[in-house]
Amino acid sequence: MDLSAHFRIILRSWKRILLVAVLVGVFVFLFTNRSARVYRATELLAVTPSDTGSGQSNADQANYLAQSYALLVDTPKVAGGAGRASGLDLTADEVESLTSASAVGDLGFIEVYAKGSSPADARKLADAVSRTLIVDVQRTEAEALAEDIAPLAEQRSRLQTRLDALPPNSPEAASIQANIDAINQVEAERRAKPANRINVSAGARAADAPIAPHPLRSAIIACIIAAILAGEAIVISRAIGDRIGRSGDSDADIARITGLPILAHIPKGEGFETVEAFRVLRTNLIVLDTSGRPRTVAVVAATQDAGKTFVSVNLAQSASALDDKVVLIDADLRRPAVHDRVNVPRSPGLTSVLQGGDLSESLRRVHDSPYLRVLCSGPPVEDPAAVLGARSFRTVLDALRAVRLVVVDTPPAALFSDALAVASQCDATILVVDLASSRTGQIRRTLEDLERAGANTVGIVVNRTKITNRAAYYEG
Repeated sequence: MDLSAHFRIILRSWKRILLVAVLVGVFVFLFTNRSARVYRATELLAVTPSDTGSGQSNADQANYLAQSYALLVDTPKVAGGAGRASGLDLTADEVESLTSASAVGDLGFIEVYAKGSSPADARKLADAVSRTLIVDVQRTEAEALAEDIAPLAEQRSRLQTRLDALPPNSPEAASIQANIDAINQVEAERRAKPANRINVSAGARAADAPIAPHPLRSAIIACIIAAILAGEAIVISRAIGDRIGRSGDSDADIARITGLPILAHIPKGEGFETVEAFRVLRTNLIVLDTSGRPRTVAVVAATQDAGKTFVSVNLAQSASALDDKVVLIDADLRRPAVHDRVNVPRSPGLTSVLQGGDLSESLRRVHDSPYLRVLCSGPPVEDPAAVLGARSFRTVLDALRAVRLVVVDTPPAALFSDALAVASQCDATILVVDLASSRTGQIRRTLEDLERAGANTVGIVVNRTKITNRAAYYEG
């Protein structure tokens, strides 16, 4: 299904899509409007690093500490303490789900966020988290100070013991005392060193309006999403419902849709089964219950990927195996592919002949097929439909009257009118149907277009079918 068909289905079903979207929107509005209101409070904290000197290094340290301390808000220690301090009877997990913190810019500030069922509860929780965080940082700094001083105290104690054990007027006493004094000096300097700390810069504030729910906004978003999903669901259902073989019997579906006989089932691949399938197609064309065996056959498909070129090439090769003269014409001037399939030059070709070129010089021999000639598409033209619809194309077909069979590959009939112009000038038309990609609507429209154009559609070729194990017939 192409994009234009995709949107056509959606446009044709806009009333149902709109109804679904409105119903979903109303439901979401009513549901969210009855939900509990959630409010949010914020509190701003300032981080002061222990290095109080000025300069970029101090700002970097403050920013680093702010980012580090903001992460502590989500720890069980801070969350549990805040739950107890808030007086709201919250567990640590509940506090973690209701609070968060982040560093503000590069200035060494932390913003604490807290949610609650009322503005007052939100402020209480934000304030409790901030106070617990401040106490936790203070405790951490005190522990760091004690850890730094402990070795000094131990060393001083040992020196004092030695000093007390010396006799009076010992010459070593002065040296030991000097060491004790130095340790006291180092300890005093460490105690005097400022600690990292957090202070409240702006108290907890909460807006009177809740942050959730937003019934109208939620309803609008739900409407949009529901409309998209409903539209795509309709497209998918149409695509599935439009598939051939949905009933389990693809042949019966094709017969019901087209009212035409199936001339051949072409399996995937290029093995023995495929060769035999094209022999069946060749035979069915020979014994058609029409007014005479067709000499010119147009191979048509609704879409590009149905395998029409594959069928055209293999049908021509199979027919030439009967030692009859066969010509394969590439009339798909939009996207020619025959020259690549049979490995011959594209030009000169059909367009050259239609513009006055010599037909015999444009026909190409095919390796290992002495009775097969190929008339490739030739140089590109601006208006393929006009070129193929003119009487000059019929003149080309008439010039090949000595040929037993002329097979003409065409562009996709659902996309371009070229195929209809070619088919209307041929004795017979076969429609290629791919079970994987062809759709019933496309097939019906293509057959209707062919009938209006005056084409003689004689049967269906089902492409890419499952391989039938013919060898099993001979076993046993």
